[in-house]
Amino acid sequence: MRWRFMPLIIVILILILIAIGAIGVKLLVFNENEGPGNEQMEYSEKPIIELEKELDEEKGKISIRVSATTKDGTSIKQIVLPDGKTIMGSSTTFEVNENGDYEFTVYNENGISNTETINISELKEISATNPYIPEGFSAAGGNPDSGYVIEDEYGNQYVWVPVEDGKLTRVRMLKDEYEESSEAATELVNSVAKYYGFYIARFEASQYEIDGKVVAASMAGKTPWFNITCTDAIKEASESAKVFGYEGYNTALISSYAWDTTLEWIDNRVTNYSSSIDYGNYTGTIYPTGYTTEDNINNICDLAGNVREWTTEIYKETEEDNNSSSIRNTEEIKNRVVRGGSASSQRVPMAYTGYAENTYDSYWGFRMVLYK
Repeated sequence: MRWRFMPLIIVILILILIAIGAIGVKLLVFNENEGPGNEQMEYSEKPIIELEKELDEEKGKISIRVSATTKDGTSIKQIVLPDGKTIMGSSTTFEVNENGDYEFTVYNENGISNTETINISELKEISATNPYIPEGFSAAGGNPDSGYVIEDEYGNQYVWVPVEDGKLTRVRMLKDEYEESSEAATELVNSVAKYYGFYIARFEASQYEIDGKVVAASMAGKTPWFNITCTDAIKEASESAKVFGYEGYNTALISSYAWDTTLEWIDNRVTNYSSSIDYGNYTGTIYPTGYTTEDNINNICDLAGNVREWTTEIYKETEEDNNSSSIRNTEEIKNRVVRGGSASSQRVPMAYTGYAENTYDSYWGFRMVLYK
């Protein structure tokens, strides 16, 4: 009788062993994939980030190529660049023109992220003799000692004014009746302290139409923009960079700092240029920008004559001035300083005169600066 039930007992034992084994496997899977602190493998893989750099010595910049993958095949969602911008996808290129550490963060579709940092040290340090080149510009001749020229795709040209000690010059700094308080002038002072120079428009401002909008330009062979008030000149100069798309760089009406520093730099090569009437166009006829070859010094044109040029400098009238002048200061109207000479006025480049900022003249124009 006992042997009759033996096969049944064996079958039952086998079933019990199979059940115990299944329970053990389930517990093992739970412990590996679902237990506290143990997430499933497909959600634990961080993105793998590869960073490669390529130097462009001519433009003074490095391109950082970013690519991201994962071991488990999870899709890459986005890349956060060092400037905070987000790029969707798994690869991109980021350009830099300064040495330093640059951090990139990559996110998977499931939210897992990873961050990698790359050090850039190959770029020559920006200095008075190694100027930065704004994005969209390229070298157009000259050198930092005698006038380094850059040009954009439209034909705008600017000249690098080196400032070795990072400190701009202002001749009337101690004269109470003169003041330089514009925001752009302050920005330029700070920029030069960091980059040891700035760009001055090679030419007097002229009008250029782009996408139906008239914008201030620095181009050769153009009629200078005259009959413009200082108020409008400040506005047009500041908008030039925006219209032409100079990202990360500003244009502004030239300040007393920029004018005086430029003259000081030129005088180091051409003795007494700033106090001479031997260079400018004083013929009575306004010529196209850059036409007067005598007034092309350090690759900067028409700084002495052709049209007088508005600056941001403020002239505060004295009581004596008010008694003898028909122009009065009010809270709304300031006197701004006009520099240099014109076709109708034989004045030296360093000359300065104050006029109400809302006045204009057929021999008055303006010039811009470009800075980082």
